Amino acid sequence: MHFRKILSSTLMIFCLNLSFVANAKTIEFDTSNHMEHEKKVSTLDITSCREKIEKLLTEDTKKIIKEFNSEPSKNVVYTSFDGDDMNHILEICKKVLDDNKIPLNPEMALGYYVSTNTLGGNKTAVMTDCLTLTLFADKLWVYGDNNKLLSEGIMAEIYLWNLIKGKGSTFVPDTYSNKKIHLNYKETLEYLEDKMESNFKDEISKNLLDKYKNNEHKTVYIGANFVNFKHIDWARIYAYQNDICPISPQNILNYYLYKNFKSEKEYLKDRLTLLKKSDKYWLCLDESNFEKEISRLDQNTLAELYVLNNLYPEKEVEIVDWGKIGVPKYNKLTKWALTTKEQEEIINGVSALKNND
Repeated sequence: MHFRKILSSTLMIFCLNLSFVANAKTIEFDTSNHMEHEKKVSTLDITSCREKIEKLLTEDTKKIIKEFNSEPSKNVVYTSFDGDDMNHILEICKKVLDDNKIPLNPEMALGYYVSTNTLGGNKTAVMTDCLTLTLFADKLWVYGDNNKLLSEGIMAEIYLWNLIKGKGSTFVPDTYSNKKIHLNYKETLEYLEDKMESNFKDEISKNLLDKYKNNEHKTVYIGANFVNFKHIDWARIYAYQNDICPISPQNILNYYLYKNFKSEKEYLKDRLTLLKKSDKYWLCLDESNFEKEISRLDQNTLAELYVLNNLYPEKEVEIVDWGKIGVPKYNKLTKWALTTKEQEEIINGVSALKNND
């Protein structure tokens, strides 16, 4: 999607070169669907912001960041699978983690209902995000039998991968076994030519791939306090409305799997890998209690802001206000809480660390 930016108001852009831009405002026009997305621009002083973040970071977190920056990037694996196998997602992701790689599953990343519903039941639009995730990855693992024609969505992903990436692929015929079938580029191409009839291939190209290749589709990393996981779908919806593919670490990287089978250190490093590969960053919070929200951020999100300041200062960063993207709790014009006490805590930003709504 190509945006044309002019002056106006609604999403506070927090460029991490951070020095105040007084009363600056922008509007983005989505030229693909003519929707208008307002942004309120405001920035912070980079020095004070950097100092505050560094003070909030623990020594352990700083050590992990240093290790991350000195190590080779870990591979991200796109796990192409049939939606009928959704019950097996955690095992699919665990297999990738066991191989010391980062799992990127389309259902975990995008949410079948939230993406399909927001995008109006348009499969081309839904698959556009799947294709973006496919190309975002370093490896392609296909959960299916390489002796069969798989679903049209899987075949489209393999086709695009082979066409754009020019790499081989790995087939996993049984989710619960350790058997993997590695096909190089030529073997993957032969698989596609053997299984895809001419008409099938032409329709996938015409109805999906040709349109995708002719349009730029970027990614946005969704940063948010760990306790705000329950609100992430609003951010993903906002991403779909803005024609950008969400990279939500709390959805993509299942914390249970890391806590039980890897480590919190690896969890943070894998979040930073996803951040490094993403085009831009959204920090989602309650803008009206900005200072309190920053001071209460978890170590993972603080680490993200630190590396944005110090390692990726060129990456565009925006602050997205929960209330402005529709989270009822943060709509100051309505009452969300059942009690006066809870409502006052919401208004004053006291309940940011609670999970009782």
